[in-house]
Amino acid sequence: MRLGPFSGQSNSFKGKSVVFLMLLSTLSYADVDLKTLDNFHIDDLSENELTVAKVAEDVEDQTQLGFHMERPHCIPNYPYLIMEVPKEISKGANVYAKMTVDKNKPSKAKLYLEFVIDASDGKKVGWFALKKFPSFYNASKVEMKFQPVTGMKNQTFILDGLKDSTYQAQQICNSGHMLRASNKQVKI
Repeated sequence: MRLGPFSGQSNSFKGKSVVFLMLLSTLSYADVDLKTLDNFHIDDLSENELTVAKVAEDVEDQTQLGFHMERPHCIPNYPYLIMEVPKEISKGANVYAKMTVDKNKPSKAKLYLEFVIDASDGKKVGWFALKKFPSFYNASKVEMKFQPVTGMKNQTFILDGLKDSTYQAQQICNSGHMLRASNKQVKI
């Protein structure tokens, strides 16, 4: 008569090992820092939050368009734009742009400057939350055009593969593994 892997039977060591490894695997951490084949960057921002971002085309700096995904629901939300900002623009500023998704009619986009970081090269880098914007979930190409008075550069993002990268990030988010940003700062 078998009583299971934790019955104290000497021949059930293999069963105990399998159960122990299964429990241990759910307690492991998944330090996430991936670059997909479509050139999207999936990164852990905290223990329960991922970011998915794409770097702008033809730009030497790290201008990014991305979004967050947070547990427990793992729904893509909180789209953001990271880019260089003129010294005159400060935290809390609203900036307006024309956002064109694929070849559709340009739409007004409202960006709110959440915070500003002084880069090592003396430039200022801003993290903008997109407050009003057209849907870009199915987009292949997104163009952001700023008014010349803002002093900000126009940006183009090629988003081919966005759905696949979003799906992969959701799979990571929904996994049983804890996400953690181990001893690292937010990448900008």
